[in-house]
Amino acid sequence: MFTSLTPKGKLLRNSKRYIHSVKTSNISSVPDFTKYSPTRPINEELTPYIYETLQGYRSESRYVNPQHYYHNDTVLIKDYLQKSPHAVSLTQLAQYYDDSTTLTKHKIINSGRFVKEELAIRMAHKIHKLQKLPFNVVNNFHLAQVYESYYNIFERFRKYPRIKTIDDNYKFCEFIKRILQDFNSLNLPHLVMGALECNVLDLLPREEIDSLLSSLLRARISRRLIVEEHLSITANYLSGKKENTLVLGDIFQECVAMDYLIRASKISEKFVQDMYFDSIPLPKLIVEGDTKLKFYFLPTHLEYILGEILRNIYEATIKDYIRKGIDKPEPIVVTIVKTEDSFLFRFADKAGGILHHDENIWSFGKSKERSIESLENFHKLPGLQTVAIYDHLYQSSSSSSPSSLKAFKVDGNDQMTRTNAANRPYLHTSLEAMGHPNLTKGAYKFEMPLIEMLERAPRYKLGIGLAMCKTYAEYWNGDLTLNSIPGYGTDTTLKLGNLMAHTNKLQLDKV
Repeated sequence: MFTSLTPKGKLLRNSKRYIHSVKTSNISSVPDFTKYSPTRPINEELTPYIYETLQGYRSESRYVNPQHYYHNDTVLIKDYLQKSPHAVSLTQLAQYYDDSTTLTKHKIINSGRFVKEELAIRMAHKIHKLQKLPFNVVNNFHLAQVYESYYNIFERFRKYPRIKTIDDNYKFCEFIKRILQDFNSLNLPHLVMGALECNVLDLLPREEIDSLLSSLLRARISRRLIVEEHLSITANYLSGKKENTLVLGDIFQECVAMDYLIRASKISEKFVQDMYFDSIPLPKLIVEGDTKLKFYFLPTHLEYILGEILRNIYEATIKDYIRKGIDKPEPIVVTIVKTEDSFLFRFADKAGGILHHDENIWSFGKSKERSIESLENFHKLPGLQTVAIYDHLYQSSSSSSPSSLKAFKVDGNDQMTRTNAANRPYLHTSLEAMGHPNLTKGAYKFEMPLIEMLERAPRYKLGIGLAMCKTYAEYWNGDLTLNSIPGYGTDTTLKLGNLMAHTNKLQLDKV
């Protein structure tokens, strides 16, 4: 009860007045909805992981963020996607993008400029290919690593200063060496693991998974060929070499077929000995046909393909020998045939054949059961259990390495290097990674990353060997086929194109 005045100044008594007070919340804070929810709060340890999966982008990402759409639209889509990659033949690659074999300062600088612009364009097209995938596919943990890596490489090439001098080109070579050595090397295992997870979860049909991986692997080979040939000619020029005398450049070498078959057989023998015991009887390898064959090829690709094929045959032969309880394993016969435009390797075994047609044999996707098995083995690979590029991508040399990267350290150039050679993870593919740190000492030397994959222990059965071999064989104008007689044996035929007969083919158009 209180007294108030009317507009005319008269007192009013015994009147009531209600005052309603509204308390507003801070609009910048997140509302608390927990009082409306009957469920119990999620465990605090799980909340950050669940939150990450519900976001449109990952909080650690430097490129996929709230500004990503606008940057992507103006730079990648409206600029770089309007440019087409240049198809390059092996002759053009070996002659360094003009019609002469002479090494000049002008040629080296132009080659560097070409690599800088071409790699940015090619990465842009692959980024766009990933963008067109369903969101739940490209947002897969492993494929998100690849997307982030691709965008990082795209930005680094796009922003690199114009190459004007030989010194500029030398610095550019050091730059591209670091890119090939750093987290880019994780892309292959992340690609395959992402594809396997998508297959298990039915996110993409198996045919689309195979097409995606084959496309990205072929593009990877093309990019690395272009980059590594430029590194090779720079090393030649800086060491005083004035002319290129090799038809296919330095990274292609004359390979003696018999030598590579013998090395592949030794790797296969060690593989089955590790699987069983050192004194287990080994099958005899018989080589027939053109045993003197020599041909130009990429050494690591040849060693990997022959090694994967023979390792599978050795394993099947030993298992058949144990199953039948015979005195010794059946021999393995390799027949080499040379034609005008290709080289054939036929591997004949008597290991019982494939009991039923396995449509998954050439597939990266596999059945769900085999995909789960392959995933488990991938996660057992040393140094690859939980590796994400966000774990180490932007650390400085003073930062401590995460526990998931015990086999690595990261230097100030975002370069990932091995610190434990006895526990090397299998991270590389395609061409050999950079090995010679000094470009002025002549012929460029390479390591053997694919061979690390080949020489992995028997317990790491990944299920992608034949699919990888077929992709590589097809890239080099060849094929890999298999004919089996159940209960008897299998003929595996590898066809490799004669690169000398395809030097003018626009081979490097697989962007």
